[in-house]
Amino acid sequence: MVGTEHFPVIVLRHPEWKAGDPRQDIPILVLTRRQWQSEREGRLRIIAGGVEDEIAHNSNYVFEVSSRFNADDSVKGWKEAADIVSRNMDANKPHLDPEP
Repeated sequence: MVGTEHFPVIVLRHPEWKAGDPRQDIPILVLTRRQWQSEREGRLRIIAGGVEDEIAHNSNYVFEVSSRFNADDSVKGWKEAADIVSRNMDANKPHLDPEP
């Protein structure tokens, strides 16, 4: 069965971002626990390519970021954004999916 799921995406934008001089955004996917479970079981595909990593969760939602969010290393601030995501993931352990 094919269906459509909807979920919000929160985009964190660098304060120095300008249309003519963009900086790397950090898009955070907000999934319900049901959507997250469906994704983990392979019944829901969020983004083609890459892996969605949990950065935090609460009792209702799981917050994820795609491993490909900063794939274009020509965008200013891509490394800074990657470091911010990594520090946040570390600060919000344990995650729902145990690490291998």
